[in-house]
Amino acid sequence: MTRNALIASTALATAMLIAAPVYAQDTAPQAAAPASDGDIIVTATRRETTLQSTPIAVSAFGQAQLDKQQVKDVTDLARFVPSLQFNQQGDQSAVLLTLRGIGNDSAYTEVADPEVAIYVDGIYSPRSQGASVLMYDMERVEVLRGPQGTLFGRNATVGALSLISAKPKLGEFEGNVEVTGGNYDRLGIRGAINLPITDTLAARIAFVADRHDGFADFQPAPDIDGINKSAFVTRGKKYYAADQKSVRGSLLWQPSDKFSWNLSAEGFWDTGAPVIGLLQTPRAGTKRWSTLSDTAPDTDRYSAAVRSTMNYDVTDGIQVSYIAGWSRIGGSTQTDADAGALPPTGQKDAAGNDLPLGAFGENRTLSSRYDFQSHEVQLKSSGEQTFDWILGAYYSHEKNRIRFDIDQRNGYRDGTFSWAGSFIQANRQIDSRAVFGQVVWHATDAIRVTGGLRYTSDKKEDIGGRNVTYSGAGCTPADLAPGGACQGGIFGAYPNATAQELVALLPGFSISSNDVKGKWNKLTYLARVDADIAEDVLGYASISTGFKSGNIQDNAGLTDPETLTNYEVGLKSRFLDRMVTLNLAAYYSDFKGYQVNQAVTFRDAQGNVVRSQIVTQNADGAKAYGLEAELTANFTPADRLQFSGTLQKTKLDDLESVDGRLYDGGKQSSIAQLKGNELAHAPRFSATISYEHDFELASGATITPRLTTHYETASWLSYFNGDANPFVNANLPADNMPDRGTNGTDWDRQKAYFRSDAALRFTAPDGNYTVEAFVQNIENGRIRTNASAFGAPRYDPVFLSNLQAPRTWGVRAKANF
Repeated sequence: MTRNALIASTALATAMLIAAPVYAQDTAPQAAAPASDGDIIVTATRRETTLQSTPIAVSAFGQAQLDKQQVKDVTDLARFVPSLQFNQQGDQSAVLLTLRGIGNDSAYTEVADPEVAIYVDGIYSPRSQGASVLMYDMERVEVLRGPQGTLFGRNATVGALSLISAKPKLGEFEGNVEVTGGNYDRLGIRGAINLPITDTLAARIAFVADRHDGFADFQPAPDIDGINKSAFVTRGKKYYAADQKSVRGSLLWQPSDKFSWNLSAEGFWDTGAPVIGLLQTPRAGTKRWSTLSDTAPDTDRYSAAVRSTMNYDVTDGIQVSYIAGWSRIGGSTQTDADAGALPPTGQKDAAGNDLPLGAFGENRTLSSRYDFQSHEVQLKSSGEQTFDWILGAYYSHEKNRIRFDIDQRNGYRDGTFSWAGSFIQANRQIDSRAVFGQVVWHATDAIRVTGGLRYTSDKKEDIGGRNVTYSGAGCTPADLAPGGACQGGIFGAYPNATAQELVALLPGFSISSNDVKGKWNKLTYLARVDADIAEDVLGYASISTGFKSGNIQDNAGLTDPETLTNYEVGLKSRFLDRMVTLNLAAYYSDFKGYQVNQAVTFRDAQGNVVRSQIVTQNADGAKAYGLEAELTANFTPADRLQFSGTLQKTKLDDLESVDGRLYDGGKQSSIAQLKGNELAHAPRFSATISYEHDFELASGATITPRLTTHYETASWLSYFNGDANPFVNANLPADNMPDRGTNGTDWDRQKAYFRSDAALRFTAPDGNYTVEAFVQNIENGRIRTNASAFGAPRYDPVFLSNLQAPRTWGVRAKANF
């Protein structure tokens, strides 16, 4: 037995043994939105069902549970959901999700779509920026694992994250407010108030604001002759700083028992700072959480959304629903793309260029705006019937635009010019249409058979997209000399200019077109049988498919769509007087046409950058299989234990690709065969266990300590699996790096780690207020979410990674009224 298997089996066995010696009680396991019988209500099947009777691998959390687990956004949720992982993206302030080893680290702009769809109140959120990643005043959060192609549709290839906000309540006045303070000068406040307006109308207002100073200190400017120290950032807003605000207003109008209308509007503002790659091996005399930066961090992003759901009971057994939404996400960001990996030397080469060459990089989103609207009509059965059915039609339209600039210089910010490009997508549109239906046949009182179909038609079009990149065309030798007319770069110049105007204003630049359109259609299906094997024991088996349409590339090309077929069996059980809940799911996923995205840089014979672009390829596919477990046990009225764990294995099918972080994308010898590699963010084993105990005081108040520990085995941070790959070309041509394959794998591999959180909570006798002290990442571990390299192929690569937050602590106080 391998070490990883031993760890996994020991953890699972321990959880079971701990849960076994329970005592009878009436309290059901804590979870989201308890029903009258103590079970959990979810809407994973687009109708209200109890969690334990829903034959889907789904995790559900109510707001109280999110608070206990210190979950404030989607990144915190990853520790508590089997096989859910995330990556942080810097210059677009995005969060990328992976489920069961399947995800896309480039799905944050118009370049790509995610495989894990995010829904807010039943409405798709196409971009992972904005309020969709925050979790405040939630009724519950549901994470559906496996393809949701029938009921949820596009881009739910491997699962969906469904956020259900708290709704207004008729006839009730209530509210809460919470204040949090902590290290790094963290200050947060959130709250909600429910207002009964009339017997048929109620309103709810919720808000959140959270900020801290950031984790990455600025290193002092280099003390080198000829270097302008003022070009370096040594004070001000730090990288990894947070400053987010959001407010949501909701209305519920229910004029009769037959009709209800939920309407909400939400705004979000982010003026924090992007994350940045930090040196995997800090330079002598510097801290890990520090950066030598010559670009000040800046984020100014917003989102606005309106969501509406109308339900009308046509008869006692039929309901019609209209679900509509509109959203806009936009703003600007600037970030240090080189992350101080190659400090300036003060020296110049024979041509007068500062050394090291190409050592400065800045990425700047001057402006972006993503507009989205969707409309869905559902007709479905209600009440107890032999056949539960749902029919629906869906339409969505997305219009994206962005101007994204890249500047590269030699030495540092004030060094000589190297290369620049501006990517202007003026009008990239996505239209999606679908019709779907699903039927559940109650064959007997204990056996149900489900079948579902969805036909999706997606169209993507780029209208007027242009790449303005430096080529040196038309430049004289004098123009090309340091300080010449063709050495000015972009640096956000002429922000309102069209591509044609930019080319006219910037000598040495040329233009290329992205105009292209594509259309893809797909029929996805679900077939499932589930049965009540015994009292409080449900078993199910299913075959389901997911679909993501093709993709538009930055070179006016198209990428083929991807599909996934998932085979799954599951068991949901309660035992020992229903005090223990154990849910298991085993799956095998066959992924075809996997879209992999990466940035590739092309260089000339002298090593100068010719162009850089996002390249999207289709792998033949990938395979993923695994076992997931979730356990909740209330083994006394005062003791609660929760466990979630995953055993998984992933494998990439045939794919020839270039690692643009290390090698020149223009050379044939840079191509590597990646067949057999594991997928990114897919540890073989991961698990989280939480335990809390209530100590009741004489006054009736309680003190509750809580401890959570998360463990993961080692995992890859990209599908390249480092640089020591057995499929790398054996005979390396001389035009490539002579030491290819010697960078090893540690730079692209997250080591196994533990991460623990602890909290101590005081609850007043009447439950109206709580005070809690907490600490997160007690080990202060270096937990990487990605891996990148800077300097190659001209110099030895310097390896960087974005990191999860270091150790943080604070105090939280909450009052209910």
